[in-house]
Amino acid sequence: MENKKPTLFDVYPNLEGKVPWVSLLTDTPSRVDRLKELENYLDLKGGAIYFKRDDKVHNIYGGNKPRKFEFIFGEALLKKKKGIITLGGIGTNHGIACAIITKKLGLKCELFLSLQPLTWHVQRSLLLYNYFGAKLHFTKSFELGILKSLLFRLFHPKYFLMSIGGSPLLGVGTPLGSIGFINALFELKQQVDQGLLPEPDYIFVAAGSSGTSAGLTAGCQLLGLKTKVYAVNVSQDIVVNSKAIIKIAKKAIKYLRKRDDSVENVDISEENFEIIKGYLGSGYGVKTIKGQNAVDLIYKLEGKKSDFKLETTYTGKTMAAMLDFLGKEENKSKKVLFWNTYNSNNLDKYLKETKFEFQKLPKKFHKYYTRKKFQCWQITECPEEIRNRCNAYLNHEYRFWKVSECQLEASKKEKAINYLNEIIQLEDA
Repeated sequence: MENKKPTLFDVYPNLEGKVPWVSLLTDTPSRVDRLKELENYLDLKGGAIYFKRDDKVHNIYGGNKPRKFEFIFGEALLKKKKGIITLGGIGTNHGIACAIITKKLGLKCELFLSLQPLTWHVQRSLLLYNYFGAKLHFTKSFELGILKSLLFRLFHPKYFLMSIGGSPLLGVGTPLGSIGFINALFELKQQVDQGLLPEPDYIFVAAGSSGTSAGLTAGCQLLGLKTKVYAVNVSQDIVVNSKAIIKIAKKAIKYLRKRDDSVENVDISEENFEIIKGYLGSGYGVKTIKGQNAVDLIYKLEGKKSDFKLETTYTGKTMAAMLDFLGKEENKSKKVLFWNTYNSNNLDKYLKETKFEFQKLPKKFHKYYTRKKFQCWQITECPEEIRNRCNAYLNHEYRFWKVSECQLEASKKEKAINYLNEIIQLEDA
């Protein structure tokens, strides 16, 4: 399915040509699946669970970032910028999406990466940033990353500075990323009108930088929906809070109204959304028991047959929150929509082309490969001819026994399982 112009431009034709946009998505509208196996598992009574498949909106890397980038990168191209500066944790999905899309558009990509807990996802991400041509800058903290990226921008005026997650930071920055999700909500409303799903009572979505949540909240209010957005906090309170969501949503609406006064000046308040806490763990990127259990459960019941997976930093924790919500008797009749913000396209083929040569990364990142080993072939010294045929080799799922039958002798397999079980730390959250 080819991408078409934004639904937002169909509803408000005067916005076309006034709001920057570049065609990036390759499969819209993203389909909505009903998770009937999960409904049965939770023993819902009149309720229903729908799943918005944004994981497939782009042919290489889906998720929530390409929706934001259509509008943000549209502005960067309009201003004739030659590259994008952005920041996040050393394993940020935002960084992978940025590296992929900038390469497609012929732009340079400068990533300022700060510390987060070391996992196999982090190791994969660093290799993929480099594979897709991004230049990496190490920063010890998120705050220092902000300062360094601002300084880089000062000396490189032909670069466009995109804040973390493509969202305004502390209210500063373009609201165009959130407008991407106002557009996404308009797309969903069309699917409701077509009878593909009822109007949801609640939308569950990961809140890492507040931009996606703000866009969905603004979209619901512009369309007069009764749907309430449940934004599950998976990041720092400084960027995920009620004031931030309200400020970003209002900024996005103001941006649209400035270009078309037929856009209604709706109010945004805390009654329109709720921030769900208690699933983050001790910090960003920390793996939690509930998050990992949610990832495993959904893959077993729904993802394996429908070709999608969640992960433990964003969508796993969000799903854990939704499972707890629907586990309560008073919520079993609710109709909920889970908005999948994570890519489910297979990146393993690109990762294999890196040959795990982390030495090609800047030296400051090498220590993230020598401190801990997350791959069974490293622990067992698996022969190359075996690992190159193995489904576990460089696979997203680092618990190799989940995805492959090991061809090595039992003692080596047991050694790897014991080692990995020791380093895979799950917090009780």
